[in-house]
Amino acid sequence: MPWILSIISGLLIGFSFPRYGVSIFAWFAFVPLLLALRNSTNGKSYVYGFLTGIIANIIILYWVVVAMNKYGGINIIVSIIALILLSIIMSGLYYGTFTFIINLFGNASIVGEFIYVPVLWVLLEYIKTFLFSGFPWELLGYSQYRDLALIQVSRFTGVYGVSFIIMLFNTLLYEIIVWWYDIERIRTAKYPWIFLKVIAVFLLITVSLVYGEIKMDSINNAIKKTKATLNVSLIQGNIDQSIKWNRSYQSSTMAEYFSLTDRAIKLSHTDLVIWPETATPFFFQSTSDYGAAMSDFVKTNHVYLLFGSPAYKFTHKGVEYFNSAFLMSPSGNILGRYNKRHLVPFGEYLPLKHVFFFLKKLTSMLGDFTPGKSNQLLHYDNVKAGILICYEIIFPQLSQQDSRDGANLLVTITDDAWFGDTSAPYQHLSMAVFRAVENDRFVVRAANTGISAVISPTGKILEQTKLFVPGFINYRVALINTKTFYTLNGDLFVLICAVIFIVFVVVYAYKFMFIKKG
Repeated sequence: MPWILSIISGLLIGFSFPRYGVSIFAWFAFVPLLLALRNSTNGKSYVYGFLTGIIANIIILYWVVVAMNKYGGINIIVSIIALILLSIIMSGLYYGTFTFIINLFGNASIVGEFIYVPVLWVLLEYIKTFLFSGFPWELLGYSQYRDLALIQVSRFTGVYGVSFIIMLFNTLLYEIIVWWYDIERIRTAKYPWIFLKVIAVFLLITVSLVYGEIKMDSINNAIKKTKATLNVSLIQGNIDQSIKWNRSYQSSTMAEYFSLTDRAIKLSHTDLVIWPETATPFFFQSTSDYGAAMSDFVKTNHVYLLFGSPAYKFTHKGVEYFNSAFLMSPSGNILGRYNKRHLVPFGEYLPLKHVFFFLKKLTSMLGDFTPGKSNQLLHYDNVKAGILICYEIIFPQLSQQDSRDGANLLVTITDDAWFGDTSAPYQHLSMAVFRAVENDRFVVRAANTGISAVISPTGKILEQTKLFVPGFINYRVALINTKTFYTLNGDLFVLICAVIFIVFVVVYAYKFMFIKKG
């Protein structure tokens, strides 16, 4: 039974996220796993968590094979092995550790799993954000991106607060099942105050939902009254990844962007045009006819243009390359440039090159990129845009820092062509929803092949394009300068969880020593 229960949990967790997106699964997905841990040894508890993680990660991250094989030119067998290795690492570090510590504390007879299970989960999610450069892809809370009322709590806690509530509910269900099953043996002694716990969780969820509904009404009313607005045009060129960097296609690529932008401008009083990540298939810094054409275009149409382009810098060590975003004024001048801060390992740079030499094809044809060193806002007049290029949108701390430093609009540009027609573009979009809610900002997303979107500060996706079709979105967004609790204080909730966890560790150490001496 423990093995079957672990597999069931892995399946439920995996299918909680887009593209499948059965979000309700997340609310009881961990119950089978927690049941599997009953009366297990520490070693077996680690294996049960590891098994759950392997299944969940393969379901969520299967698109890695498509990115590596179809678009990275890596052998299909090597791509599958890479997915398995990634799943093994993620499962061993987080799921296995999670269940091992739960079992360790449980054997020490600490007062139930009710608090330390969700606290531990939050801490592991936070560690996942930073360890080995970080890979916080589809944290548990992201599964609820369509439940707008619930996720408003992330204005205080970030996405981690939503993960906490879900895991708390899972733990409560587990305790209820055990309590009911073992009632004849008076197991209430191990799970005390079960009815009070039910009431507490019910109140927590109810208060969160009521607050969310009230807050969304307040935000929508404030947006209607806001005079500081901006007409944006998001351009989706849908340039195939296989030809994007082929010089013979540069002319047709630029013609497509000019054509789509011209159509968008004619339908709206556009102030700011946004092209996707590396929209220009050349170095904009270098003198070229295409760069001159871009300058002439903005002068003719009197619009600001924010676009992605590779960039470079000469240093005493050689040439450094950057994944950058430029802001061009209606006069054709460059007002600012942002260099991507958080690069994609194996995609934009190759860690441990001597070890992973066989994955060299995955890095850009330009070679390894260099990370930017600061959160450079791109601004003009009253517009202060925090820029997040592709992968950066999944890191809550980046948009929080931008908003804290004055960004009144969050712009994310990406090229999700690498993902193909998989669940990854939908997953990527789901995480952007939380950046809007956490910081009370509009998020505008321009993606080469989709999904381009406009996201309200409530987290509602107001407009979105389809995958793999050229198109554009015209939308009037509000420029908001208010700061949420999360924007001002960052991951304070995680710090509180860390303090609670330390208390449990101290109690465990004391009980362990006491039992050993006894």
